[in-house]
Amino acid sequence: MNSRESGLTLIEILVALGVFMLLGSSLVMFLRDGMSTWQIGESRREAYERAGAIMDLIGDDLRSAFTQSDPGPSDGLVDVLLLCDRDSFNRPRLRLVRTLSDETRNPVTRIAGAYTGGLAEVDYRNDSREAQLGILRAPGGLAEVAYQMGPENGSEVLWRGFKTPIGGESSLFEEINLAPDVDGTPMRCRPIADGVLFLGFSFWGGDRRRWVDGISQPPLDRWDSTRAILAFDDSEDFEWSAASRDVHEDDVFPDTVEIQLVLNPARSRALARIVTDIGESDEDLPLDSVAEYSRDGELFVRLDSEWIQVGSISGNRLVDCIRGVRGTKAQEHLKGTRVVSGTEFRRTIRVPGYRDARGPR
Repeated sequence: MNSRESGLTLIEILVALGVFMLLGSSLVMFLRDGMSTWQIGESRREAYERAGAIMDLIGDDLRSAFTQSDPGPSDGLVDVLLLCDRDSFNRPRLRLVRTLSDETRNPVTRIAGAYTGGLAEVDYRNDSREAQLGILRAPGGLAEVAYQMGPENGSEVLWRGFKTPIGGESSLFEEINLAPDVDGTPMRCRPIADGVLFLGFSFWGGDRRRWVDGISQPPLDRWDSTRAILAFDDSEDFEWSAASRDVHEDDVFPDTVEIQLVLNPARSRALARIVTDIGESDEDLPLDSVAEYSRDGELFVRLDSEWIQVGSISGNRLVDCIRGVRGTKAQEHLKGTRVVSGTEFRRTIRVPGYRDARGPR
């Protein structure tokens, strides 16, 4: 008897191939979406961890701020300050005096002042070697701290300055002592983070309260505890006088500080670019894509070193823009310039040692 060979017809083969292709395509789409979700999650995790580390450090310095500015019976210079001003590129810069909580735990500050006649200071410059030589001055329980961006315009590196003991010719409150060193890095400073697009501060306290007669009051974006170094206009409602620089009775320290931090997006994230040259007064920005920008809440973008507040999004255009915000100036930008939005973080810090003016001016 002849046996018949069984097999698949052409139609059955095509159907089977179609099913396998459908399953394969579904698997590829599933993996792609899964990888995209994982990348977004990792990017957010990294951003939150970086932001937390930066704001934890700044917050600890603010909470440890020392506010007793009385120079003592000699009525000398007031060395205890809290100063938030602007650098040469109009970027926020914070300087303050804080207590040294780890003076006895830190191997350098623990032996500083062990020998008389020391002239060196703990200031991130050869500290270990100077400690071995026994030439470090005693810290005295206080230190000056500074936060500033790198010396280049558009820098995304945040630096922290440190010096103890406080005061003297090398004080961080003298701008020359934070200027770039021979290697181009700020003196008495160490980098603590990169990818920082913006760091700003808002202050309440003294003459500026959070609430007045039930009405919320806007904060100040700068602060001068001496009321003498920075000049304030009438709209800021902050009394000041150049003659009170070393009059400690009227010094005022904030009770609340809000930290505003904007971090650069992940390096793997695609950035939109402008599709034509724009001038200083242009309010509309044509982009090659607006997919990455949120349409909810306020939107700020940065082109080169200029910050721009976006009014709304229409098609592939950012329209009704306000140019030169966050202390920057409107400038021209060439076609193809990256449009960076960043991820914004805010944290409110209560200053336990806040202080109002205690006496007449």
